[in-house]
Amino acid sequence: MARNKYPEETVTLILDTAQKLFLEKGYEHTTIQDIIDNLGGLTKGAIYHHFTSKEDILNAVTARLFQENSLARKWNKIAEDTSLNGAQKLKAMLYESLVDEQEQKFRSMGIHLQNMPHMLSDLLLRAVNDIAPNAIKPVLEEGITDGSIKVPFAKELAEIISLLANVWLNPLVFSMSDEDIEKKCQVILEMMTILGVDVSDMYPMVYNMNKQINEMDNRK
Repeated sequence: MARNKYPEETVTLILDTAQKLFLEKGYEHTTIQDIIDNLGGLTKGAIYHHFTSKEDILNAVTARLFQENSLARKWNKIAEDTSLNGAQKLKAMLYESLVDEQEQKFRSMGIHLQNMPHMLSDLLLRAVNDIAPNAIKPVLEEGITDGSIKVPFAKELAEIISLLANVWLNPLVFSMSDEDIEKKCQVILEMMTILGVDVSDMYPMVYNMNKQINEMDNRK
């Protein structure tokens, strides 16, 4: 394969190939040569024309996955569902955050955001400045209005939920066993119960989530 005369297509090919290998083998077990061998004829020079290192490629792959933001699309769909009250929407959003395919991709790649401070910073800022006010707060306010949620401070609670779900509960930020994840999920569910949201039906969801994670890990 000749070098693509369109740089953006070359970059896309490199990222698609690297992402596939990172998912199959894990980041640590994928080499630059592995990526080159799967580019259909592109040379090492073509890679280094666009990226300085394997870590640089990983950063670009991760940034692209963040931009896809599949979870945000799911949350928007939930928020627009007129058949659900505020509490039901909040529970559905929390569940989606636990089983999001994007996070499972990151987990499969062996990514740890403590080693990627710029990504961790972006995650924290998005949790407070984007996800909390634009996704969670409106649902809390809807629940307060329809009576399914009984809390006095929607803005602050939205920030807490967003930080817990996106950071504290995120295995890409904190190394956790499946048991640790389950305990943290239970703490969040208990907190939601205290705040007036009935989440008793979510405990089986947490169990199923951990079962899915175990099955995924066993396939690697």
